[in-house]
Parts: sequence; C-alpha cells; structure tokens
Amino acid sequence: MRFLGLLAVLASSAWLPASGQTDDVCRAEDRTYSTKNVPAGSHQPFEQLNPLLGSLSTKFYITVVNLTPHRIRLQNTHSYQMDTFEFGDVPQGRARQNRIKYRGTWSTGDDAGEAYYALDGTDKTFVLRVKTYASEPDPRRVVLDLSGMGLGQREYVFPGGETAVSLVITGSSRFGFQASLRHGPGNWMRNLYDVIGDRPVRHLVMPGTHDAAMSKITDKLTSIGSEPNTQNQGVNIYDQLRAGSRWFDLRIGSVHDNNDAAVNKGFWAMHLSDEMATVAIGNTGESLDEIVDEINRFTDENPGEVVFLAIRYLVGRYERPDRGPILWTAAVVNDFFAKLRGIKNRCPDLDDGGTGGLQNREASYFMDRNQGRGCVIPLLNGHLDRDGVPRESPGDGIYDMGRVMAVSDHWSNKMQASDMAPDQIANWRSATRGGGGDYGSLMIAQWLVTPDALASTAYSLQSFAIQPANPSLYWAGVNGMDPEHWPNVLLVDYIGVQQQDRWAWDQLSAELYTLAVGLNLYMISENCNVSPHRSPLLRSAQEEEGVVAAAAAAAAAAATLGGSLRAPWNGIVFANGTTLDNPPPDLHPGRMDVLPKGTRLGNGTVLEQSIPNPW
Repeated sequence: MRFLGLLAVLASSAWLPASGQTDDVCRAEDRTYSTKNVPAGSHQPFEQLNPLLGSLSTKFYITVVNLTPHRIRLQNTHSYQMDTFEFGDVPQGRARQNRIKYRGTWSTGDDAGEAYYALDGTDKTFVLRVKTYASEPDPRRVVLDLSGMGLGQREYVFPGGETAVSLVITGSSRFGFQASLRHGPGNWMRNLYDVIGDRPVRHLVMPGTHDAAMSKITDKLTSIGSEPNTQNQGVNIYDQLRAGSRWFDLRIGSVHDNNDAAVNKGFWAMHLSDEMATVAIGNTGESLDEIVDEINRFTDENPGEVVFLAIRYLVGRYERPDRGPILWTAAVVNDFFAKLRGIKNRCPDLDDGGTGGLQNREASYFMDRNQGRGCVIPLLNGHLDRDGVPRESPGDGIYDMGRVMAVSDHWSNKMQASDMAPDQIANWRSATRGGGGDYGSLMIAQWLVTPDALASTAYSLQSFAIQPANPSLYWAGVNGMDPEHWPNVLLVDYIGVQQQDRWAWDQLSAELYTLAVGLNLYMISENCNVSPHRSPLLRSAQEEEGVVAAAAAAAAAAATLGGSLRAPWNGIVFANGTTLDNPPPDLHPGRMDVLPKGTRLGNGTVLEQSIPNPW
C-alpha cells in the first residue's frame, strides 16, 4: 500500500478510549459553535483613503477571530489618553471588532492601552497592546502578544484611515493552537490530510487570489493601465501559494505585433476593462512562463497540494489594444497548451466518478495523484467556443471548466465594503451545507470592492484592498458564517499585504492562511452532516501524533511530505519585518510597566497616581 493510502486509512480509523467505545464520531451534542450575538463592527468608508481625511482619523480597531472550541474571555483592560478602549469576549466560532478611539490626533505621543485575554478551560493567555511612538514615521502600533500561548509576538502598524488589525486563532487545548502572526508550512492541505481528505472539494474552504498574476506591471500593452488602477497583488504566484492561495483567477492573453497579427509575442497575464472591446484599457502582468516556473517551484517544495488555475480571457490583443480582440486559432491554442504542459503535477484524465462534477470528488482523489505529489488543474473558461479550436486537452490535464466543474462565482460590483460584505454573505447563506439540500456547486466569494477608474487611480487598488475590503472579512465575513453556511473560495486582492507597498515575505501577514486552516479544522468539522468524524480539535495532540507516527513507521520517506501546523515558535516579529526567534523572556514591545496617573482601568476607575502595572 502506498504511504498516502495508508495515511488515509489510519487517519480515518476510530480511536478506542478506555471504555472501548468508538470516539471518532461527530455528535451534535459535541458542537461548541456559539450563536451568541457579538457587537456589530464598522466598515471603513473608502473616502477615508483620502490622505487628508485618513490622517485626521482617531478611530482604529483590533479584530479577534476565535476558531477554537474555547471561549476567548476578556480579563482586564487599561488605557491612557484614549476616549474609547472597548474590548470584550469572543465566543467560539465568532469574531469581535474591538474599538479604539484616541483622544488626540497623530501628534499625540503617549497614548497606550492593553487588553488581557484568556482561553476558557486552558492555561493559555494573550495580550493586545496599543502604543504610540511619536518619534516614529508610523507612530501608532499594536502588538499581538501570544507568548502566553507559546505562539510569539507580532508588532503591526495601523494601516491608516479607520481600519483594523486582525488576529485569527484556531486549534484547541487538545490539538494545539495556531495563530496568524506568521504563516505555517506551505503545504497546509497536506498537513490537514486526515481532516479534509475524505471531504469533497465543495466542502473545503481555501484562499483565492483575484487577478492573481497581476503582481507587477510589465507594459506589454500600450495603454493607460498603471500600478494603482491595474495591479491586484503585491507578491507573485509562488508567494501567493505560500500564503495559502489554492484558487487562482488568471486572465491570460497573447500579445501581437502592432503591424502583424500573426506575430505572437508571447502569453501574458492581463487585466483589461473588457478583453473583447475595440479599445481595451489595462496592462499586462507576469508572463505565462513565469507563472509556470513559480508554480513548479512551489510544488517541488510542497508536495501534496491541490491547485486550481481558473484561466479566463484566452484571446489576443495588439500591442496597442485599439483594434479589438484577436481570436485564437487552433495553432495559437496548441502553443498555449504547450506552455501549460510545462506545469508539473498536472492530473490527466480526471473524471467525476458519476458525481456530477470534480467539485464533488473527495480532496484525497486529487492529493494522492502523482505518487502523493498532488494536482495542479488548469480550468479554461475563455473565448475558445469556435469550430476547429480545442477547448481542452484532458490527456494533458487541461480542462474546460464548464464541462468538468459546477462553479458559482459571485461578484458584488460594489465600491463600499459596507455594501459588498452583506451582498457576499447573503449569497453564501443561501446555500446550505450538508443534509438532503446540500449545495452542489463550488462557491467563490469575491471579497472585493470595485472602485471606479477615478478612485482606483487616485487611491490605488492596493489601498482599497488593505483598508476597506480585506479587514472586513475577519469580522463581517466570519460572523456571516456558521457550520452550515460558508463559501469555498475566499477571493481577495493583495493577499497577505497589511501595509502599503510592504510586499517582502517577512512583512506579509497570515490572517487568510490561518482563517482557511481554522475554517476547515473548526467550522466545517462542527457540521456532522459534512464531517462524520469527531472534530480534530476535540482529539488530543497525542492521538493525532499517534496516527501520523503509525503511518510514518510504515513509510519512513514520509518525512518529506510535510511539516507540522503547530511547529513551536515563541519569537517576535517587529513592524519592519525583523524577526527575533529567541528573544529574552522579558521582552514585550509596547508593554506598560508603569500605569501613569490618569490611566483608565477596565472597571472605569481612573488612577490618581502612577502605579506598577499589576498585570
């Protein structure tokens, strides 16, 4: 038996506790998801992207997402020179947007506050610290201090406007914890094999990236598309994969000589106002060659993943795109297919097994392919519907999306996050998961705002993503989910980017990565009509490790097939990306060792004299 097949058998086997009763069964009475209401949050209006308005703002937020079976309980707070410092409990499966309002403006130099939390039923604690450093170019900081959970500390700069810094926590006292301070291993799907392997793809949640290959502007087209209004990602496909993305919205076209349509100058990612318009506005991003190389680099390093390439456009444009599209001939399509054949770990001749689409196939069907190295699946959805032009090549692992997979792809086309969020939530709440009415398609939630050309040029797509859009996912989006209602793909712009133009890997944040892991581990596992097995978060770490150890003993080479989702680390990541892996135990950036006179305690008391911080 191959290692992965054995792993699947062992991972799905029942644990037999001392009573001799099977313990690996999902029971409704074990559900921990809380239906208690949490205070409504606030969406940042896009007008706050105006530098003048944004610079005058004194409102900020820290969102805490709880994807654990433990209530996150507020213990104490104190604040100094703040009008509002409102924090509270975070029930299981829910998110809370905590409110902060500074008394002064950006010139204030001594604002500070701390909120202390504990996880019920555990010895785990963490602290959220807010501090102003008047001498710094980015004066307002928050430190997410999870050293009391053994998960380290991370310092963030508030992104600006009236937006939020987010913290996502998943896991349990029995399973171990993971938080969004930094990314886990690249092959997160492989590391969740025993959890997701027997679930159909439509019962998974995965990050996705919108206009994924528009991570730079390459000017292969002569148009007015620029970085502010045309670039959609800060990092390339390789780093998007490392950041957790498994669904890639790719728009690929060919660029043709201005004087001779027969001269194809290559295949490029494109972001155009309308790829079929007489005059197309936009630009090009990564080349198809770069995309292929980046995918191959990732899958070489991280075997066992399932990567979907949803490829649109599939037309040509002149270098000066003012004469309409150039429809691909069979020869151009064959050249395109030749490029795609350079992708490693394609999966030829996939079939739905009579299930009605690949979205209904179990994840292990794809993860076990290529001797356990997983699948990269190009799904074509472009302008190839003409006689004599091939639309797919199943023998090469290249598929017509419409033939092999049922996909619901909902775009809100809203400029304000406050309009987009409820529209997306209403869409996925219309689809029940599990039971006789189980939703049968793969659902893509386009968690994106859509600014007009003037606003995107003035403020940039990046600013729209990292201030109004992405932070709202972690309170509004999460609170719009429950174990019966969630989308399959969370499609975003600028994955991992938390600060404007800070795109280096060590400056990226891991909220979406951790959210996807947590939704698969916790939220979906709480639905017994979807997951017949007991939630992995209710199993002990020893039970989990025992299953993996048994499989490893059967195949020692398995060590190359993935690391741990909970590798020990208790370091510090500073706002500039600098990392201390082994800091002194008493180093806690932003900590107030002395509470100054005037500090307001959580119970409303105002200190009349300075005292040592009792917490």
